Amino acid sequence: MAYTNPMINQLSQQPNVSLSRNLQQVKKMMQMVQAAKNPIQYLQQLATENPDVKNVLGYVQQNGGDFKTAFYKMAQEKGIDPNQVLNMLK
Repeated sequence: MAYTNPMINQLSQQPNVSLSRNLQQVKKMMQMVQAAKNPIQYLQQLATENPDVKNVLGYVQQNGGDFKTAFYKMAQEKGIDPNQVLNMLK
């Protein structure tokens, strides 16, 4: 059974307006994680409250526990240019 990341699914299936809104949500979450004293612990707490975050962390764990590697693998699986996504998050 192939794993699907709900966040990436939303980004790849919605119109550009929704894509922009979703990217803003991702940016906001990234800022909150970066501001946390312990980002991994913060993500684990989010995972208990949000099933989408739990699924993302599960996917990362299935792919060696490295967020960057998991991101690039997911992008490749979905046919998404990871650099384009990263540039949109800047």
